[in-house]
Amino acid sequence: MLASDILRLSVKTLSEKKLRAILTIIGIAIGPMALITIGSVTSGYGDFIVNSIMGLGQNLIVVTPSRDYKLTQEDLDTLRSIEGVVDASPFYSTQGEIYVGGERKTVFIYGVDAEFILKALTSLTVMEGNPPSRSDIGKALVGYRIAFNDNGEREYDLGDVVAITVYQVQPGGKIQVKRLSVAVSGILSKYGGAAFLNPDQTIFVSMETVSKMLGVKDWSGILLLAESPDRVDAVSEKIKEMYGGKVDVISFLAIARIASSIVSAVNFITFAATLSAFAVAVAGTASTMITSVVERTREIGVMKALGFKDREVLVLIIMEGVLMSLIGCVIGLSTGAIGAHVLSSRGLTISSGGAFTLSIQASPKITLELLAETVSLTILTGILGSVFPAYRAMKIPPAVALRYE
Repeated sequence: MLASDILRLSVKTLSEKKLRAILTIIGIAIGPMALITIGSVTSGYGDFIVNSIMGLGQNLIVVTPSRDYKLTQEDLDTLRSIEGVVDASPFYSTQGEIYVGGERKTVFIYGVDAEFILKALTSLTVMEGNPPSRSDIGKALVGYRIAFNDNGEREYDLGDVVAITVYQVQPGGKIQVKRLSVAVSGILSKYGGAAFLNPDQTIFVSMETVSKMLGVKDWSGILLLAESPDRVDAVSEKIKEMYGGKVDVISFLAIARIASSIVSAVNFITFAATLSAFAVAVAGTASTMITSVVERTREIGVMKALGFKDREVLVLIIMEGVLMSLIGCVIGLSTGAIGAHVLSSRGLTISSGGAFTLSIQASPKITLELLAETVSLTILTGILGSVFPAYRAMKIPPAVALRYE
């Protein structure tokens, strides 16, 4: 029997029981729809987060002191002398509030050498003006969302003074409120969402500024710039070996690796969860095909009496299941792709109360690998759901089938 004949008979059988076939196809379509929607969105956002972290500086290493240890100029000189380190800069970080467009906005303040930051974080670019030098006091390089409000209207121009309310945590947990007024010397280009640092809401000033205007004496840490990403791990291990538990060492490269492993775990969980939808589809297909075989017992007997072989009956029943799975796959892929774009368009907001809010948006990642995986699972669903009914149909004796009422 030709494959075209088997396909024609399969289509004819499904068309005779349209409602049952449609319901089964819908059940099958749920699996690929869920896998495409959830899998592509989690992969898209996962890649976005990892790439954002990597874009912030693969060569950057952050060294922060423990509670009982303070970093000094001697530590800065020591860290600079480590093989593989090309530059280092102390930094101080805190948070504050400003008014942009009449609304209060949380900003991040970094006392650091701005030239070092621009060299380390190559994805940052200055749109207007110039960054403050190490000796500049009262000047600042500000992020895009500070110079412009949410509607894109300019709020601060070069030379304008930004008044910042700074909240400093004192020993014992007491919060001290201070005022910091800085003149805008440079404005950063719009960066967009980032998973670890939000440049658009950051104000970079010199260490001299935070020392003189905020009375800061201690450093939050030291930033190191390695020669290349290949040297980051070696430099990090060397610092841990030298300082032990006195300091914490972390790099954007290490954070990216952790984020990547988390994304992989989430993708696996998503895949495992969607398998339940495919399992339900297998059961639904099997139920439909068994009912179909029972109803067509006399028809199968006639086919065998006319010369149909057991193998041809087996292939015919399995083809019906595969045909339904292919139709369900097309529907699932189409609705899944639409659902993925709708879901991803809503964006993702990361918030820590009122102090920090970050919104990111990424496109779903629909790859050939994901499509092939989905199609294979859907076809396998049709085959598995049809094997037992097909085997049962194959074993029906012609004489018994002809007598069946």
